[in-house]
Amino acid sequence: MLEVYIKKSCPYSEKQLSVFDRKGIKYKVYDVEADPAAMKKAREDYKADKVPVVVEDGIVQNIGFGGGG
Repeated sequence: MLEVYIKKSCPYSEKQLSVFDRKGIKYKVYDVEADPAAMKKAREDYKADKVPVVVEDGIVQNIGFGGGG
């Protein structure tokens, strides 16, 4: 299952989740605004400086959505 680090206020995060929903892809959401531990993990473990961050089996698949985020 994918892990997706988002900000609920981010339109790029919404777009990423919408794509997964349309394709029937299962994922677990971590809101970096509401969860300081998720923010720390995204920054330190995945070197992310923007959202959404998509991780599969511990490997970053993408950071940002279509050049945004």
